[in-house]
Amino acid sequence: MNPTAPGHPETPTLGLGMVGFSPEQRTRLAAVIARPRPGSPQWRLVPFWEADAWWVSGSRISVLPDGNLRVSARRPQEHALTLRLNEVNRPVAFSTPLAASHFEALCTFDPASELDIHAVLYRFEGWLQPLLFKAALGAQIIEHGTALRGGIFHVREGARLLAVLDFRHGRAAVLPGAQPVALQQASWERRPSGAHALPESFAPCTPAQLLWTYARHTTRDLLPERYRTETIYYRREPRVPMGWLRDSTLRLMSALFTEPGAFAGLRQRTDIPDKTLAAELACLYYAGAVTTTAFKAAGSLVARPAEPTGRAPIDEVDSTLGRSTLPPLDAERTAPAMLLEPRRTGTGR
Repeated sequence: MNPTAPGHPETPTLGLGMVGFSPEQRTRLAAVIARPRPGSPQWRLVPFWEADAWWVSGSRISVLPDGNLRVSARRPQEHALTLRLNEVNRPVAFSTPLAASHFEALCTFDPASELDIHAVLYRFEGWLQPLLFKAALGAQIIEHGTALRGGIFHVREGARLLAVLDFRHGRAAVLPGAQPVALQQASWERRPSGAHALPESFAPCTPAQLLWTYARHTTRDLLPERYRTETIYYRREPRVPMGWLRDSTLRLMSALFTEPGAFAGLRQRTDIPDKTLAAELACLYYAGAVTTTAFKAAGSLVARPAEPTGRAPIDEVDSTLGRSTLPPLDAERTAPAMLLEPRRTGTGR
């Protein structure tokens, strides 16, 4: 088998979080970042802790005695924020002027200059190439569907190995520094069952993480239609790090763990808007955490029927993901590992 990549790569959407800016500044900056830039990812303003990258108002910062930063609140609903620089795990830029003159920021921009704004976004996109590559790889996994079931694949651009995907054991690894454009003409080579070793120099991950990364950065509706009409059951914890779960994800998981329900009922019980609910369910679906099949539900006593002999549905998540080897969710209280952390100076980036 040697499937080819989709012909027209999707433009991903990245989330930007802002802190310390006035409502008027946020409105203007949100409008500027939302303008399309051909060939580049789209950006949108999102809640601070859900963002792929951060903008911090340099006029609101002060350096604490321990060397960390304090960002004073600018909006009524905000609280002062402490940035522990050794824990920052995503690109950060500071608007000028900086209130702390002795603070050396790695990345700054003039919020009144559209040229500066686009320049810092371009710089962020360079730092976020590992995330964008994994999102593009996740998109291709969905594109290939059940053709990947239980297989082991090498994804190559010519002679260069880009990724190893082991759907039999739920493991994967990607070439550090690989860029999404490399996948446009990549070939997928099915390997024998014994060829599941992951290159030590590659960044380890799982198919579930690749799918989740794509689902978080697409505007497509990825939720299978049956999840809008049938009863949805909690199956198990999603096979992704705890830091990837948003408040809305946790609220939905709690509701499903308490009692299964249909889409409309979950919307009422969680007060999550339709579009967000569909996006959260899609992430959980591709991470193997939810199901519409009663006997697969967590704690189910329903007897498992005989395995079907016919072709599985194209969106059957079990056959796509395989078995995860990640530890339980509580053992992974970490932030998104696929976000590249540029070399730090005084900013922590």
